[in-house]
Amino acid sequence: SGVDPGTAAPARRVAQVLAAAADALAAGGADESQHPNAETVLWAIWSASRLAEAWRRTALAAGPSGARADRDLDTVVALFDAAARFVDRLPHAAPGAFLEHVRGQEVPEDTLAERADGADAVWLLTPAGAAGLGWRVVVVAGVQEGVWPDLRLRGSLLGSQDLVDLLHGHPGSTPAAVRAVRDDETRLFHVAVSRASELLVVTAVRNEDEQPSDLLDLVDPPPGALEHHQSGAWDAQGQRALTSAPAPLSLSSLVAQLRQVVTHPRADDDPRKGAHVRAAAAQLARLAAAGVPGADPCHWHGLAPLSDDGPLQLAGPVPVSPSRVEEFERCSLRWLLTTAGGRSASSLAQGMGNLVHEIAADLPDADAQTLTAELHRRWGRLGLGAGWAADTERARLERMIAKLGAYLAAQRGQWELVDVEVPFAVQVPLQQGAAVLTGRVDRLERDASGRLRVVDLKTVKTPPANGDIGEHAQLGIYQLAVQHGAFSSGEPVGSAGAALVHLGTGAVHAKQQQQPPLTDAEDPDWAMRLLARAATGMSGATFDATVNELCGRCSLRGCCPASAEGRPVTG
Repeated sequence: SGVDPGTAAPARRVAQVLAAAADALAAGGADESQHPNAETVLWAIWSASRLAEAWRRTALAAGPSGARADRDLDTVVALFDAAARFVDRLPHAAPGAFLEHVRGQEVPEDTLAERADGADAVWLLTPAGAAGLGWRVVVVAGVQEGVWPDLRLRGSLLGSQDLVDLLHGHPGSTPAAVRAVRDDETRLFHVAVSRASELLVVTAVRNEDEQPSDLLDLVDPPPGALEHHQSGAWDAQGQRALTSAPAPLSLSSLVAQLRQVVTHPRADDDPRKGAHVRAAAAQLARLAAAGVPGADPCHWHGLAPLSDDGPLQLAGPVPVSPSRVEEFERCSLRWLLTTAGGRSASSLAQGMGNLVHEIAADLPDADAQTLTAELHRRWGRLGLGAGWAADTERARLERMIAKLGAYLAAQRGQWELVDVEVPFAVQVPLQQGAAVLTGRVDRLERDASGRLRVVDLKTVKTPPANGDIGEHAQLGIYQLAVQHGAFSSGEPVGSAGAALVHLGTGAVHAKQQQQPPLTDAEDPDWAMRLLARAATGMSGATFDATVNELCGRCSLRGCCPASAEGRPVTG
């Protein structure tokens, strides 16, 4: 009432469309087979909008309005196509599931249908998808070593090609398979670079972590590789000359450029450079006031002063976990970050290892058959469901449990089981201060003379080298705990050594690695020196990032200055 009809007409149309959608969703009643799906609800909405005829007339007319209506109709058709494919795959899914499906797509859904080409368009294809086609200009991007050619061996899930080779009497060798993969990669590269009729652009990046692929030399051979070849793309050192790329036109790129100008060292006698710095600082201040991320110097790496440059622990015994000493020795920075909570989420392998340890603790003297039955009873805790992948993991766990049962049977009569999952905390005096060893041991065993042995069950696939067991950090610290009365009411007791029992290797039986008693070692004090070094470092003020063989698999590379991912970018 009192509202201009022309003004209210769009709102009424929207209300009619929403009402049609509600009616379509309510259709079907109690019969589930007649319930609406995404396609029927979408058709009800489209019919109620009454836009089809108007857009058709506009699309057939010339001019910008016609082109816009044509694009709108194409969009509606694409939406109906997506709904039809979704209903074909999930015929009983509710319409809301299709909405979540569309919202969850990070890239547009692909289709096998032929589509018209726009006059001003860029084709984004794989090399195989470009076969048989051609363009005036082609860009082959990312020709990096390790990426192209990708020499990882291919194969089907069940290894059908290996079976075919075996039946034909010539099983493929690894070198031959690698050559075949490289040949395929080279052919794909030839397809990619031969699609251009006027201009071919091939790009690669060279830095500390990445190098261009040698396939780049096929497009632009180095000087002297071909007779009469003239190339200006090589410098005097024999390196391919770099081409500077312009910074992307984005807000974050602008902030980065301004920060480089402000933080770059400048000569005091160059007034022009000083003016540039002041202008860049003024622009950064404007961006910071607007809340642009990265513009405020308070958030820049390395500019904030240290909140506290004192040691991690000021006084008192230093808590040391035997299982973390080896990690501290390898990289003290990683130890600090993981101790402060920088651990990745639990993986499937960790969940499987925890399940094996639980069964070993609850049934410390059971036989293999009983242990396997308990595994089957607790299997559902992992939440793997059914299928080929779950069956494979269950078979792996069954092999671990069988090895555990065989190990327990072999120990009867040789070692007396004292306890399992034994917590401990004992103070060990050092030349400077003291350390408190805390932790939990999987199994504690006693020999005929009353000496104690700590046994640590391992479910990882790769054991340490046999030559490293003599001074294995975790086992050595366990022995110190035994010697200082951690398991004998504070009374010192002799150590019978310590052992790792590996259940996750590919061997038929559990692999045992025994560390002799510290008193029998060539250097009986090595573990005490290790503990003193770890306690001093763990309570210190600085923690070094140490490059080691595990850096490539470290989940904390983004926080590590020894890694390119964690190294701050400066001007």
